[in-house]
Amino acid sequence: MIKDIKFLLCILSLLVFFNVSVAQDNPTGENMKQEKVTKRVGSLIKVKPEFEERYIILHKYTFPGVLERIRKSNIRNYSIFLLDGILFSYYEYVSNNYDADMKAIADPTTKDWWKLTDPMQEPLPTRKEGEWWAEMEQWFCYDKLIKPSSQAQRIGLVAEIIPGKEEEVKNLFNNFPKEINEATSYQSFQNNNIFFKDNKIYFYYEYAGDNIRSSFTRLSQFEKYQTFQAELNKLLLPKGTGNWEIMKEVFHTD
Repeated sequence: MIKDIKFLLCILSLLVFFNVSVAQDNPTGENMKQEKVTKRVGSLIKVKPEFEERYIILHKYTFPGVLERIRKSNIRNYSIFLLDGILFSYYEYVSNNYDADMKAIADPTTKDWWKLTDPMQEPLPTRKEGEWWAEMEQWFCYDKLIKPSSQAQRIGLVAEIIPGKEEEVKNLFNNFPKEINEATSYQSFQNNNIFFKDNKIYFYYEYAGDNIRSSFTRLSQFEKYQTFQAELNKLLLPKGTGNWEIMKEVFHTD
């Protein structure tokens, strides 16, 4: 009996050790518990035309030390999208000392990374003093998750507001019907965020389903969604066959 108990304790110890080791060796793996997001950041910068392709390739091979520093600074779910020479980044911050964590990013490895990326970029003239990436104003967030962001498809869109209609668009999102939020979740759309800068709105969201076209078709049949989109479209400039343009994903962390 004593031998059986000792054997059982030995097995339990090994299991605990194995689980702790996996958690330590896989710091970028999926968390069992969703971390609390305390800040969501959307920002913009230009990429110079002659460097666009090189910038995309470079981000496919981001320095491991840069990724590690991003995580240590409590940044999660970091994505960068590109369209017409504009880079749109989105990330989530999950701690309580944002300024200190941002300062800590400037370690030697990340500074070496910036030596490669900074010459490819051109800050917006409308950025605030001291900014490199111009931070945007967030107008809307519905952050309910169906599954972890690492398991979802990340999508970036942009639309241009008709000059003089900015406040009307902002008011639309301030009064966003909760029924649409519920409908988007039901159709596997999650983590919806709207940001504003320079007369344009940038939309970051995630799709957690299996067929985004079918889900969108079903969502577009919802009457309140149709009404909201009709009101919004009146305030946006048409682009091709619609108002929204899809941005190319350049980078993301899990």
